[in-house]
Amino acid sequence: MRRSVLSGSNHAEPRIAGDARGRVAATADARRSRVRACALLLVGAAALGVLSWASPAAAQSPPEAPEKLSVGDWQLSPLLQVRVRGEYRRDAPDLGGADFFGRQSPRVRDQWVVLERSRLGLGAERGAVRAQITLQDARALGSPAPTARFAGERGLGRFEPYEAYAEMRSSSARPNYLRLGRQAVQWGEGRLVGTADFSPSGRSLDAARGHLALGSFDFEALAVILEVPGPLGAAFSDTAGPQTSGVQLYGLSASYQVAPLLKLEAFGLARVSRSNGAELDGSRFAASRLAGERFTAAARVSGDAKGWTYGAEGAYQFGAASAIAIGGTNISAWAAAAHVSKTLEELVFTPNLRLSGSYASGDDRKGVYKQFDPLLADPQRFHGQMDLFGWSNMMDVAGRAQIQPVTHTTVALEYRWARLAEARGEWIGGYLGAVGSASVPPLVATTPAPAARGSETDLGHELDVVITYRPWTPLELRAGWSGLLLGDGAKAAMAAHGRGSRLANGAISPANIAQYAYLQATLTMP
Repeated sequence: MRRSVLSGSNHAEPRIAGDARGRVAATADARRSRVRACALLLVGAAALGVLSWASPAAAQSPPEAPEKLSVGDWQLSPLLQVRVRGEYRRDAPDLGGADFFGRQSPRVRDQWVVLERSRLGLGAERGAVRAQITLQDARALGSPAPTARFAGERGLGRFEPYEAYAEMRSSSARPNYLRLGRQAVQWGEGRLVGTADFSPSGRSLDAARGHLALGSFDFEALAVILEVPGPLGAAFSDTAGPQTSGVQLYGLSASYQVAPLLKLEAFGLARVSRSNGAELDGSRFAASRLAGERFTAAARVSGDAKGWTYGAEGAYQFGAASAIAIGGTNISAWAAAAHVSKTLEELVFTPNLRLSGSYASGDDRKGVYKQFDPLLADPQRFHGQMDLFGWSNMMDVAGRAQIQPVTHTTVALEYRWARLAEARGEWIGGYLGAVGSASVPPLVATTPAPAARGSETDLGHELDVVITYRPWTPLELRAGWSGLLLGDGAKAAMAAHGRGSRLANGAISPANIAQYAYLQATLTMP
């Protein structure tokens, strides 16, 4: 029995030792597993650190800020724009000398101006209601007489609302709306009604405007007060003086989008004038706007697709100009313009090529007044950046080429030839001011001057160069230079107004070349 017990004891001891060795092995395996887990965690942490180091911007960039802010049930849209431009002119055809009233001023060879324009706005939307108010400060710094003028007698600085309107609108993608108040309006390309954004203060209208969208059709009605009636009454401290009903503009438009390359538009505009005469400059063109009714019917066809852009527009005007002659005179004038451009995206530098041409009738001083009035046209955009040509008594043809040599940079070169449509008519600039007349100014001469003949209608050849650079999306930097090789018609007008050097025999010798240059910086947010 003892042997058996002893034998049993001898057999049990090896089993106990084997179990101990198993536990030790298991403990070692667990330890190795923990080591491997720690190593994997260290490798993962290191990889995460490498990725974070390789793309810190992605880890630190905040989400893009919304352009609209929510305040209760309202959506608010802030706006900020600051623009500064310096301009220089050399031998400008529209500065100095004698104006149409016969007032003399010294010759101006060099003229410069610094222009500043700041806009701060806030839009608010809630359901079908929308409102916008934008305050604007626009000033001319450092020059007493910028050619790009601030409207008439208002002076060289203006602080006022650029926009201040309320609107009721539908919720569709192309909403119907009714808008009342001060607002920027552009119809078509802006040849007859535009925003004049390049001008020192831009253009906004005190208007009532309604828009209706039906399928592919759009209809719009517009009523504008361009000059308030007078006198206004005691509340406005205007109780005396001649009564005038002011100047109003009424318009109807309709458009039909047939296809991306075919859009049809029709416009009807009526300008009813009983002005106080504050904008008169002595020209027949300004006098034709003083009193009377001018009706404009226009049609336009345009398209934009597959790199092609084109537009063609024609307009006819009729009515009465009551202040030009005793008993007034009838109006019969017309104009046409067309352009086509192509962007070659498959070529290096992405060139854009454009051809354009226009014609607008002028007055021959024989009965019916025939000079076309572009009403509220945009400056600089259509007839060269010198703003010496407007869509009135002129014809021009132009070619333009634009390239993008590097990212965010464009370079454009444009050539233009312009001439008067009627030699006895007046030369009108881009801001609709009278530059001059190819004959002696009518209010200066004691007897009617003979009409200019032959090449004396030639205004000249203009070359424009524009470089635009956008280093940051909200910031645009632009530089431009223009030179006008003056034609015989331009020289005749300058000589008639005394804009040139006086020779020994008393004659006026105009310059051969007029130049214009500018630098501009614009910051817009958002």
